[in-house]
Amino acid sequence: MRSTAKLFNNYAPTRRLFFHLLFWFCMGAMYAIAYNRLDRNNSWVLLVKDLFAVTTIFYSTAYFIIPRWLVEGKYLLCLVWVIVIYTWWGILSYLAAGFIHEFLLPNERLGLYVRMALENGLSGLFKPAFLPFYLLDFIYLVSLPISMKIVQAFVSIRNEKTALELKNTELALNNAELALNNLELELAFLKSQINPHFLFNTLNNIYILVTEENPKGAESITQLSGIMNYLLHESNRSVVSVDVELTFLKNYIELEKLRFSEKVKIDVHMECDDDSYTVVPLIIFPFIENAFKHGPKASNKNAWVNVDIEAKESKLTMHVSNGVRYVAKPVGYIGGIGIGNVRKRLELNYGNSYTLNVCEEEDSYTVDLVLNLSVQE
Repeated sequence: MRSTAKLFNNYAPTRRLFFHLLFWFCMGAMYAIAYNRLDRNNSWVLLVKDLFAVTTIFYSTAYFIIPRWLVEGKYLLCLVWVIVIYTWWGILSYLAAGFIHEFLLPNERLGLYVRMALENGLSGLFKPAFLPFYLLDFIYLVSLPISMKIVQAFVSIRNEKTALELKNTELALNNAELALNNLELELAFLKSQINPHFLFNTLNNIYILVTEENPKGAESITQLSGIMNYLLHESNRSVVSVDVELTFLKNYIELEKLRFSEKVKIDVHMECDDDSYTVVPLIIFPFIENAFKHGPKASNKNAWVNVDIEAKESKLTMHVSNGVRYVAKPVGYIGGIGIGNVRKRLELNYGNSYTLNVCEEEDSYTVDLVLNLSVQE
């Protein structure tokens, strides 16, 4: 946990500069690959425009808007800021289109984009007929860097609050050791789920759907938005509605499906018969994440995932299984601590009100969990 905090918050200025330059180099490479499809000779204009747009938007948002408005709960001002940066991006896009039209000879595909931008003008940014096109392009441009900064900000705040809670707990409670383990465990767990690599892959998959005019593109954006909202807001609560938790899990699974072909069989069934049931947030998620991590992500051989969750009669029953490819472990191998941490969270939050069975076989991995659910008053 300390090493993670140092990596994100306390590393030296030279190292910070190196990582920032490396990140923008990777972003520029991604933009270049995308725009070369339009016009290999003239796409550099769009590349320069987008790098300038996203860096100005990122640094103004990251170091002013997020700490002063978003973290403080000034959401109306944040909405106004989104409109401002969207307009700023639109102005730069219009100017870039004008430059290409006046000084360059674009091919047919890029020329069509330029003509559309110039004919619609800046007002086209807000016309219902063209708003989805412009908005998806804008979201793809800024989502990755802004999402990572928002996540980092909230993780840092939670880290500071947890440190203060730990100090007060050690002074006030006789069972300080138990409380310390609980808070550190939950913090480390929540931080481990914020995975920029997952966000990066998901955004790339969504971009492909959008460029291919696949209707699943807009749906996937909504699912990713739901995941981000859950991680930033709902997961900080002591308990959440089972319906909310299942919606988060469904969104996560749907986005994971984008990464695999139809050859990977993924069966999902989730059901809840009472919207008053509550559950500790992210208590189920590690089992599903592991099913994908050690199943289809590890090998495409024997790749399948089955998720069955039901909340009925004040009990939550979960059955998660996945195919695995057996690989002999080296001498002295020590496995991961993910499931061990989940067991500790279950013990701290549910005591004797749960049962957990894990079955690891040569070609499959199965987890069965039963939780006694509380009811929201």
